[in-house]
Amino acid sequence: RVGTLEARRDTLDVIPLTPADSGPLLPEIAGLEAQSYGSLAAYPPDVLRDGRRPLLQYPAEALQPTLTAPRSCGVAVRDRVSGRLVAYSLGSALENHDELGVREDPRYGEGDTVYLQAMAASPLLRNRAEVEALVLDAFRARAHTLGFTGISTLIEAHIQEVGPEWLQGAQVLETVDNYLQSGIPFVYLHAAC
Repeated sequence: RVGTLEARRDTLDVIPLTPADSGPLLPEIAGLEAQSYGSLAAYPPDVLRDGRRPLLQYPAEALQPTLTAPRSCGVAVRDRVSGRLVAYSLGSALENHDELGVREDPRYGEGDTVYLQAMAASPLLRNRAEVEALVLDAFRARAHTLGFTGISTLIEAHIQEVGPEWLQGAQVLETVDNYLQSGIPFVYLHAAC
């Protein structure tokens, strides 16, 4: 297909996102968000919008505080062949977030759970599900290295269904059939690191 990319696993580099060096990657991360969630054609006509942005898309100014938060946890995946950033995942301690389900999370206040706030993979990837699994596995490994024992997230239901085994087996705490009127079902879940 024209305009698509096959990102072979042996050509992908996983880059830890740290507060000190993630700033230069923020424009590329925001670009992935726009590619993944920015087209209104993918939403029902009555989708909620904030200005010109569909509400599923995180703007750079919403991701920046997470990137710089204490114990932030994130990874990006770059394809060496094209030079493109093809995926990323980002989060921080559960207590830093105020998304749907966070306050009711049984681990809220324990300080041992990372909240996966945002994840995107380029829709241009022919092997998108494989790259999403790679970025999720890398996020989980990084969270473990940072001392977290669990991951909580509000994520698209289909990603849980086709994701790594640890995500497929995660405990679903809540299901949202039509998150932000996007027409997309999401699940709030928890998994061990």
